[in-house]
Amino acid sequence: MTAIQPQVIEQKPPFWSRPRLFIGACVVVVAGIGGALYTKDSVKSAATLVTTTQQPAAQIMAHKDYLEVEPIASTAPAPDQSLELWAIPKDGAPVSLGLLPEDGKGIIGLNPRQQESISKPVELMVSSETKGGSISKQPTGPTVYQGALATR
Repeated sequence: MTAIQPQVIEQKPPFWSRPRLFIGACVVVVAGIGGALYTKDSVKSAATLVTTTQQPAAQIMAHKDYLEVEPIASTAPAPDQSLELWAIPKDGAPVSLGLLPEDGKGIIGLNPRQQESISKPVELMVSSETKGGSISKQPTGPTVYQGALATR
């Protein structure tokens, strides 16, 4: 009687269990970290806006091309009003930076002219304007908040 020999089938390890996977994963991780560090968006300047009674109302963090608004105390405008943020340069006309988000917290995108207006220390002011903002491109309503934007 002849003994039956079990047939041995050689199996190659799957592609993903090879060192190529490890090397590929390392490349992806290094590229991701490098990209994140390269595009890191840091705060360039900041301001704490206060009310006319000197109570803190909002924190403004200026990034390269946008402002981050964080309310400290919630003050909602009247239904027919909007709160508009202005840069008040020492030697020039006020520049509108946009409307504050209705719920107080959010992002305000900046165009190149607005970015230029806050590129150096400047006073910020929030005025109460008609719904949608000032039509005259200048503050027309009363000042609600104000504060200095200082570089970090």
